[in-house]
Amino acid sequence: MLITRIELENIKSYRHLTVDFRRGTTAISGANGAGKTTLVEAIGYALFNYLPYNQNQFVREGEKSGKVVIHLVGSDDRPYEVERRCGAGAHWLVYDREADHRVEQRTDVLDKLHELFGIDRERPLENLFRDALGVPQGTFTAIFLEAAAKRKQTFDALLQIEDYKTAFDYLLEVRKQYEEQVQEQKGEIQRLEIETRELADWRIALKNKRQDDEQKKLLNLEKTQRRAACEERHVLLKKQQEHLRATASA
Repeated sequence: MLITRIELENIKSYRHLTVDFRRGTTAISGANGAGKTTLVEAIGYALFNYLPYNQNQFVREGEKSGKVVIHLVGSDDRPYEVERRCGAGAHWLVYDREADHRVEQRTDVLDKLHELFGIDRERPLENLFRDALGVPQGTFTAIFLEAAAKRKQTFDALLQIEDYKTAFDYLLEVRKQYEEQVQEQKGEIQRLEIETRELADWRIALKNKRQDDEQKKLLNLEKTQRRAACEERHVLLKKQQEHLRATASA
C-alpha cells in the first residue's frame, strides 16, 4: 500500500490542505503546533479507524464537519480514495477509481481496507496503528513500561505470534504425516531389499540348474554317441563274423 495524497478540509487548524507523497521515505517537519501530528492522525482516522479523542474535536473550530481524503495505491496496484467525514453528516467510504465503485457500509469498508493492506481481517486496524504505525510523540517506549501481561498481549498481536503458533501446530501434524510416510517408505524399501535378495538367490539357483542341465545334456549326448559307436562296431563285427563263416564253408 502506498499513500500518494492527503486532502484535509476543516480538520483542526487546517481549512484546506493537500499534501502529495512520492515513493520512499517522507519527512514531515515543522515548528511545534504547525500541524504535523494532524497529518498522522488523519491517516489513522481515515485508514485505520483510530483517533485518540472524540471526532468532534477533530473538526476545525467553528465548523460543523470536516473531511479527510486519502489517495492510495492498494496491494492490488489499483488506485483508491478513502474518504471519511467527521462531525455532522459523518460517513466513511472507499472508492475504486478504475471500477467506479464505492464501498460505504462500515463493515464493508473495514473489510476492504484489510484487503488493500494485505492484513488478516482478525487483526484490528486501530490496534496496529496505535501500537506500531502511529505511536504519538513521547509515548514510543510506553508499551515497554506496561505490565508483563499487557506487553505480551500487545506484542503478540503486532508480531502475529498466534499465527506462528497456529502454523507450528499445523506443521506438527504435517511432520507427523511425513514421519508416517517415511516409515511406510522404509518398510517398502526393506520389503524390496528382501525380494531383491530372494531374486538374486533365485537367479543363482537358476544359473546353477541351467549349468546342471547343460552338463546332463552333454553326458546324455556322450552316452548316445558311445552307444551309436558300439552299435556300429557290433554290426561291423557281425558282418565280419558272417564273412568268415562263409569263407570257411567254401
